[in-house]
Amino acid sequence: MATLSLLYFPSVACWIDSVFYIIIMLLSSVSALQASSLRMDISAHNVANVNTPGFAKSRPVQTSQNPGTEISAIQKTEAPTPDLSATDLAEEAVQQIISEKDFAANAAVVKTQDKMLGEVVNLVV
Repeated sequence: MATLSLLYFPSVACWIDSVFYIIIMLLSSVSALQASSLRMDISAHNVANVNTPGFAKSRPVQTSQNPGTEISAIQKTEAPTPDLSATDLAEEAVQQIISEKDFAANAAVVKTQDKMLGEVVNLVV
Protein backbone atom coordinates (compact mmCIF):
# COMPACT_ATOMS: atom_id res chain seq x y z
CA MET A 1 0.00 0.00 0.00
CA ALA A 2 1.45 3.32 -1.08
CA THR A 3 1.48 6.26 1.26
CA LEU A 4 0.91 9.79 0.10
CA SER A 5 3.39 12.46 1.00
CA LEU A 6 3.55 16.20 0.49
CA LEU A 7 6.06 15.56 -2.29
CA TYR A 8 3.13 14.63 -4.54
CA PHE A 9 1.40 17.88 -3.71
CA PRO A 10 4.00 20.68 -3.85
CA SER A 11 1.35 23.39 -3.79
CA VAL A 12 0.04 22.02 -0.48
CA ALA A 13 3.55 21.97 0.99
CA CYS A 14 4.09 25.56 -0.16
CA TRP A 15 0.75 26.58 1.37
CA ILE A 16 1.65 24.96 4.70
CA ASP A 17 5.02 26.74 4.71
CA SER A 18 3.35 30.06 3.96
CA VAL A 19 0.82 29.64 6.76
CA PHE A 20 3.57 28.57 9.16
CA TYR A 21 5.69 31.67 8.47
CA ILE A 22 2.70 34.00 8.69
CA ILE A 23 1.79 32.52 12.08
CA ILE A 24 5.37 32.91 13.34
CA MET A 25 5.37 36.57 12.23
CA LEU A 26 1.99 37.04 13.89
CA LEU A 27 3.29 35.66 17.20
CA SER A 28 6.25 38.02 17.00
CA SER A 29 3.98 41.03 16.40
CA VAL A 30 1.58 40.06 19.19
CA SER A 31 4.43 39.77 21.70
CA ALA A 32 5.67 43.21 20.59
CA LEU A 33 2.15 44.62 21.09
CA GLN A 34 2.09 43.20 24.62
CA ALA A 35 5.55 44.64 25.39
CA SER A 36 4.53 48.08 24.07
CA SER A 37 1.39 48.03 26.17
CA LEU A 38 3.32 47.10 29.32
CA ARG A 39 5.92 49.81 28.59
CA MET A 40 3.09 52.36 28.34
CA ASP A 41 1.54 51.11 31.60
CA ILE A 42 4.86 51.45 33.42
CA SER A 43 5.39 54.97 32.09
CA ALA A 44 1.82 55.97 33.06
CA HIS A 45 2.47 54.65 36.58
CA ASN A 46 5.61 56.80 36.77
CA VAL A 47 3.72 59.91 35.62
CA ALA A 48 0.90 59.26 38.09
CA ASN A 49 3.45 59.28 40.92
CA VAL A 50 5.48 62.31 39.79
CA ASN A 51 4.50 64.24 42.94
CA THR A 52 4.99 61.34 45.34
CA PRO A 53 7.99 62.06 47.57
CA GLY A 54 10.66 59.36 47.37
CA PHE A 55 8.94 57.56 44.47
CA ALA A 56 11.27 55.15 42.65
CA LYS A 57 10.48 55.21 38.93
CA SER A 58 10.32 51.96 36.99
CA ARG A 59 11.93 51.09 33.64
CA PRO A 60 11.11 47.98 31.61
CA VAL A 61 13.94 45.75 30.37
CA GLN A 62 12.95 44.41 26.95
CA THR A 63 14.65 41.29 25.58
CA SER A 64 14.38 39.27 22.40
CA GLN A 65 12.89 35.81 22.35
CA ASN A 66 12.15 33.46 19.51
CA PRO A 67 9.76 34.61 18.11
CA GLY A 68 9.22 38.14 19.30
CA THR A 69 10.11 40.18 22.33
CA GLU A 70 9.18 40.41 25.99
CA ILE A 71 9.61 42.57 29.06
CA SER A 72 11.95 40.38 31.09
CA ALA A 73 12.36 42.64 34.13
CA ILE A 74 11.36 45.96 35.59
CA GLN A 75 14.18 48.05 37.06
CA LYS A 76 13.59 50.60 39.80
CA THR A 77 15.50 53.90 39.95
CA GLU A 78 15.57 55.44 43.40
CA ALA A 79 14.70 59.08 43.96
CA PRO A 80 17.68 61.45 44.33
CA THR A 81 16.38 62.57 47.73
CA PRO A 82 13.59 61.24 49.96
CA ASP A 83 11.48 64.37 49.38
CA LEU A 84 11.63 64.21 45.53
CA SER A 85 10.32 61.80 42.91
CA ALA A 86 12.71 60.09 40.47
CA THR A 87 10.26 60.67 37.60
CA ASP A 88 11.26 63.05 34.81
CA LEU A 89 8.15 64.09 32.87
CA ALA A 90 10.09 64.87 29.67
CA GLU A 91 11.65 61.41 29.71
CA GLU A 92 8.26 59.80 30.31
CA ALA A 93 6.70 61.77 27.44
CA VAL A 94 9.39 60.42 25.11
CA GLN A 95 8.86 56.86 26.40
CA GLN A 96 5.11 57.15 25.83
CA ILE A 97 5.56 58.44 22.27
CA ILE A 98 7.96 55.58 21.50
CA SER A 99 5.50 53.05 22.97
CA GLU A 100 2.61 54.55 21.00
CA LYS A 101 4.51 54.46 17.68
CA ASP A 102 5.80 50.95 18.36
CA PHE A 103 2.28 49.73 19.13
CA ALA A 104 0.86 51.38 15.98
CA ALA A 105 3.58 49.86 13.78
CA ASN A 106 3.02 46.37 15.16
CA ALA A 107 -0.76 46.73 14.86
CA ALA A 108 -0.27 47.58 11.18
CA VAL A 109 1.88 44.46 10.77
CA VAL A 110 -0.86 42.33 12.35
CA LYS A 111 -3.43 43.79 9.92
CA THR A 112 -1.16 43.01 6.97
CA GLN A 113 -0.56 39.48 8.22
CA ASP A 114 -4.29 38.98 8.57
CA LYS A 115 -4.79 40.03 4.94
CA MET A 116 -1.93 37.78 3.81
CA LEU A 117 -3.34 34.78 5.66
CA GLY A 118 -6.75 35.46 4.10
CA GLU A 119 -5.19 35.50 0.62
CA VAL A 120 -3.28 32.26 1.24
CA VAL A 121 -6.47 30.55 2.44
CA ASN A 122 -8.36 31.88 -0.61
CA LEU A 123 -5.71 30.42 -2.92
CA VAL A 124 -6.33 26.95 -1.53
CA VAL A 125 -10.13 27.15 -1.42
